[in-house]
Amino acid sequence: MMMDFSELPLVIFTTLSQMAVGAYVTMYLLGRSNHIGEKTISLTSKIVVVLMALAMAGASTHLGDPLGGPRALLGLTHSWLSREIFLMGAFLGLAFLYALPQLQKVRRCLGFCGSVAGILGIIATAMVYTLPARPAWNTAYPMMFFFLTALAAGPLLTAFIAVKAEGHVCKPALQMAELLLLLELLVTVFYPITQGANLNMPMGWLAVRCAVGQLIPAVMLYRQAAAAGEHNLLLPLLLVIVGELLGHQLFYASVLPYPLFPQ
Repeated sequence: MMMDFSELPLVIFTTLSQMAVGAYVTMYLLGRSNHIGEKTISLTSKIVVVLMALAMAGASTHLGDPLGGPRALLGLTHSWLSREIFLMGAFLGLAFLYALPQLQKVRRCLGFCGSVAGILGIIATAMVYTLPARPAWNTAYPMMFFFLTALAAGPLLTAFIAVKAEGHVCKPALQMAELLLLLELLVTVFYPITQGANLNMPMGWLAVRCAVGQLIPAVMLYRQAAAAGEHNLLLPLLLVIVGELLGHQLFYASVLPYPLFPQ
């Protein structure tokens, strides 16, 4: 079955922004609890800024008039799309300030405010798609899916950076990523079961998404967490990123509109 890739800019935006928020919040919390060092914090903050810049650039290509994007902020009082743009832009700005070495004295405040802005940004993104016109989306699924992406891919990215920057694995981040991948797998499987009438889901691609992007990396992370010595998280991270991109593509491509003539 051929998929429609017309929403690819949104696939890139949602995937990268959610992963960036997850990595930022993980960095902030683990930094405060001294599970990661300054090298990891510095590198993670810079990578988060790059991811968010790419995400926002990808989203801008979806607009008919990208330069007119700021006008969307006029609807903050009533539009979830306007709130999403504002909150994700605020998150990018706060993450950029956090990454500046000159502002280390106020990092704790920037970390907290950036985490709140990012979390609220994901909520706003999910609410954009919670639409009565799309019955499969008019559920808790968009909210669960987007947060599971952040909570699985974000900690794994932070754990990968910690290995590269400091030479040791951050087990709390690794264990969280493993657990959330398995939870995401359950949600991914039950979504077409509970919403089958409202979806045109390509089951072959769904199976690839579950196996390559969730199950295999979860098993790899379990083995990595139990192993002593050198850890290599590059392959599981790449598999998770591919899986999340495919998962977001399926999110857009499989949904059906509300039927004009319901049974």
